[in-house]
Amino acid sequence: MNDQHIRPVAETDLQVWMQLERDTFTETFKPVYSTQDLQHFLREKKNDNALKAEWEQKDSFFYILWEGTAAAGFIKLNLHRQPDNGTLLPTPVMELERIYVRSEFQSKKFGKQLIRFAYEQAAKHFVRTLWLGVWEHNLKARKFYEKEGFSAFGEHSFKVGTQVDRDLLLARLL
Repeated sequence: MNDQHIRPVAETDLQVWMQLERDTFTETFKPVYSTQDLQHFLREKKNDNALKAEWEQKDSFFYILWEGTAAAGFIKLNLHRQPDNGTLLPTPVMELERIYVRSEFQSKKFGKQLIRFAYEQAAKHFVRTLWLGVWEHNLKARKFYEKEGFSAFGEHSFKVGTQVDRDLLLARLL
């Protein structure tokens, strides 16, 4: 059995994390978007400069889940970020902006490990509310979050190329 551990994305991990970002987004959404829309989104939002700028943002934290030397998944947490739909959640608040696991690792409960890690990080910052957005048609993810005690409080739009999707906003009081 390989060693599994989660650690912050250090500067030396940037290229690994950036590729993980692009790969997991593509694996998850390739069937959903046209090739043109997906490639446009990857060029605009997942290029090295855009991702590095995200990584450098104050109060944004990135972690990779490793299985041995393989980057299996990651999360992005944003401390003190309220939803963009006008809802004010009980503070302190943290957004779980991204949680992705490579397809070949999805049967290993790594999503569960990552969300538990998010809870630990939230506790370290005395977070009262953890929230996230999930695509309305991602039933597997929605079921996962519901099992974790998240409930819907709103929605917002998410644009990939020319396609505009509806994300459900879910929160959990900690």
